[in-house]
Amino acid sequence: MKKQILSVVLALSSACLAVGATDPVIMKIDGKAIPKSEFEYIYRKNNNETIDKKNLDEYITLFKNFKLKVIEAEEQGLDTTAAFREELEGYRNQLSKPYLANLPVNEELIKREYDRSKEDVEISHILVTYSGVDLTQSGAAKHVFQADTLAAYKKILQIQKRLAKGESFEKVAKEVSNDLRSLQGDKPGYLGWFTAMRLIPAMEDAAYNTPVGQVSAPVRTSFGYHLIKVNSRQPDPGQIKAAHILILCPANADTVQVSDAENKINAIYEQVIGGEDFGELAKKMSDDKASAVNGGDLSWFGFGAMVPEFQAAAFSLKDTGEVTKPVRTQFGFHLIKLLDRKPFPPYEARQMDIRNVLKQNPGTEMILNLPGINKLKEENGFSKNEKSYTELYKLANTVYPTDSVFLAQFGTNEDVLFIANDHPYTVTQFIAFLENNSASNQLVVSTDFLTERLNAFESDCLLKEEDRMLEKKYPEFRNLIHEYRDGILLFDISNREVWDKAAKDTLGLKSFFDQNKTKYAWDEPRYKGYVVLCKDTKTKKKMLKEVQKMEPDSAVNFLLKNYRVGDVSYVKVEKGLFTKGDNIYVDEAVFKSGKVQCPEEFADYFVLGKLLTDIPDDYTDVKGLVITDYQQYLEDKWVEMLNKKHKVEIFTDVINTIK
Repeated sequence: MKKQILSVVLALSSACLAVGATDPVIMKIDGKAIPKSEFEYIYRKNNNETIDKKNLDEYITLFKNFKLKVIEAEEQGLDTTAAFREELEGYRNQLSKPYLANLPVNEELIKREYDRSKEDVEISHILVTYSGVDLTQSGAAKHVFQADTLAAYKKILQIQKRLAKGESFEKVAKEVSNDLRSLQGDKPGYLGWFTAMRLIPAMEDAAYNTPVGQVSAPVRTSFGYHLIKVNSRQPDPGQIKAAHILILCPANADTVQVSDAENKINAIYEQVIGGEDFGELAKKMSDDKASAVNGGDLSWFGFGAMVPEFQAAAFSLKDTGEVTKPVRTQFGFHLIKLLDRKPFPPYEARQMDIRNVLKQNPGTEMILNLPGINKLKEENGFSKNEKSYTELYKLANTVYPTDSVFLAQFGTNEDVLFIANDHPYTVTQFIAFLENNSASNQLVVSTDFLTERLNAFESDCLLKEEDRMLEKKYPEFRNLIHEYRDGILLFDISNREVWDKAAKDTLGLKSFFDQNKTKYAWDEPRYKGYVVLCKDTKTKKKMLKEVQKMEPDSAVNFLLKNYRVGDVSYVKVEKGLFTKGDNIYVDEAVFKSGKVQCPEEFADYFVLGKLLTDIPDDYTDVKGLVITDYQQYLEDKWVEMLNKKHKVEIFTDVINTIK
């Protein structure tokens, strides 16, 4: 209800436009000036028709009364309540998102990633991890310092020299690489095929900037130093949609297990080429239960998304409906069917997807947003205190930024870190931000981590400054927020003074009805009371005798209570305000119309109540209408009171200038 009413009252909310030398005053309330532009903005927003004197005069009155109600809400303190502030803040947060999200981004980065994604690269690598890093435990060492990287860097340079002298990349990788997972296959160091945004950014840069057959310069990541060898490149083949049937067979299976799995997949293959439905066979036979329920459908995927053997077989299929022979991977034996194929999409179709991927990647988010952050820095007069930054980095060389020692040393440091929009942000504030925003599990060098967190803190503060200045920078946003503010206040004060008050004031409703009974007269009589269905005529007579001296409400309560055994009731009651045609029992008993056929379980009936010929008996008989009229009565009395309470001046000469 509130949202519906709010959408209506916003039509009369103000635009809060500043009064200037060229913006004459159209109205004053208790001496407070309301500019012509405020009224004119709202009037034109809600009235598309040509301005005429009558319409304008009516709207001036509506606008004046609206302003009086908002002032009354303010005087009652409704704009200071926690509920009001929370609701307005919620609206503001929603309305501000498009403005804060509309900052410029690095379009060149998006275009570069699109161009890179046109090509797939096949790479191998050699990794030398930092001291203390154990890749078998998901990078268990969390504290890596600049000094820890030196030994790894020296070692990778020595490996680079070995390769430069002509040693085999695979041979060297098998001997020295710390990435044990890449050493398990036939090609030590082999990582597979990749496309843009599927590698750590530094590794991606190396992969796409290194010619085929050559090895990159050392690349530093969160885990150590890498040498990237580019084995091959190919144009991206687009995406395919495929289905598969899998018979599980682990990589370490014995000959019996392999033979059994192979026989099963061959038998299914014979059924497929014999014409049986692939999807139905997948549902019945595939060990991949997740896809089996969909007939083996794996949906759309691109090159690099699947294990090499599966990928090679799937992308070798040319025609829709074509099925591979059995293919073995580390998971078992597969049959793969090509369902559909689509070419590489144009830039316009991928632009937003690429942007979203870059935004979700901590390694590229800052680069993507850099133009917007730089714009905010320029607009907000951003300036660093280099001394504070130097002190942070100095300690980060020996103490990790999330360590309690680091946090304690700077936790009470009130030195300015940077200034934005004349607002100083301190080292202490950064430490508080760091404590609440350090949940990244990605292993990084301490100084790299500090840089990333400082950048994030700067961005967060600049966005807060931008948010704080939205009303000043964007008149349309300021107007919209003021609309919501006044709309909420109007709803709350109207609910307090009129709507809720009218619904709960039973004495007021009764008095109002008694004074206006004739207004609610009916065109035809109504029967007010109950229809009572009973077991038979004998029971009916007994009931009527028992309740003959009771009021209808008491009589019905008596019958419902005394004619029940356990959960079984031997009486059925319907209450209402009936006109002719509403109820067959009332029609026969009261309006002498029609003939009732009682149901088998209730063979007889009678009515309890009275016939109202032309006027309701009580306000509850027409409660909805009475409440509506009583609300309007309270509204009129309230507006009359507000006009007496406040001094209102309306300047007709200014109104006459509205065209």
